[in-house]
Amino acid sequence: MGLFGRKAQQPSGTAWAITNNLREAEIRYLEVLRREIGNLIVEVDPDLMVRSYEKAWTWEQETASNPDRLRADEAALVAKLPMFEEFDLIGTRHFVSYGEGRRSLDDDDLVERYLELSRMLVFMRNRLQPDVARRRPLHDEKEHKVLLDTVGSLKDRRFRDRIDEALQRCYAYRQGFDAGKGEPYAATRETFSDAEVEVFSLPFGITPEIETGIVFKKTDERGVHAVFVHDDGRRNITYYRTDQQFTKRDWVGR
Repeated sequence: MGLFGRKAQQPSGTAWAITNNLREAEIRYLEVLRREIGNLIVEVDPDLMVRSYEKAWTWEQETASNPDRLRADEAALVAKLPMFEEFDLIGTRHFVSYGEGRRSLDDDDLVERYLELSRMLVFMRNRLQPDVARRRPLHDEKEHKVLLDTVGSLKDRRFRDRIDEALQRCYAYRQGFDAGKGEPYAATRETFSDAEVEVFSLPFGITPEIETGIVFKKTDERGVHAVFVHDDGRRNITYYRTDQQFTKRDWVGR
């Protein structure tokens, strides 16, 4: 049976409750699939997730008050994916990781299915509540802000991890030549460079922090690892994004 192959009769009593629960289950199923695809996109490229959401949001805004376009787009999608199970792009057993399940898929496949799931959810909401003025949109400003905050935090964590990894490689390299033993930050007093990163000490500025500069060559990004040593020996570590001249300091959160 297709997506909308049931009779359009109005059930009553127990039959109505069953029909209503089934309809909600169908929506929940699509929402879970959309979350699954969204997680895969975020893992690959957080900025791509933002662009995908905004594309789906723009489509909803443009079609919300256009019944003819809604019907045409719905018919086209149902013709392409007539069964709910066909929306499951991964299609693996529940114990197979998403990473393994998506090996044969590229990023465009994920984005396309994310957009299709978003549209189908909009279609189903439209059927349940055809009054445009009262219908709650699938995409909105509040969720968009949560998305931007989530992506920003994820990018910060990844950037911090990359800085830590670059320093670890630098320390390991220098200690291979018996440098910096017993003094963890001494290893950065001389420039370390390979095909991916460059690590070097920055001159003291107006703050008493010990700053190390990191250049990520492949992505042309720059970071600063700053250490403040208290009189009692405690260390506070701060991470920053910076510019080519290493004059800017944009704090990188946790």
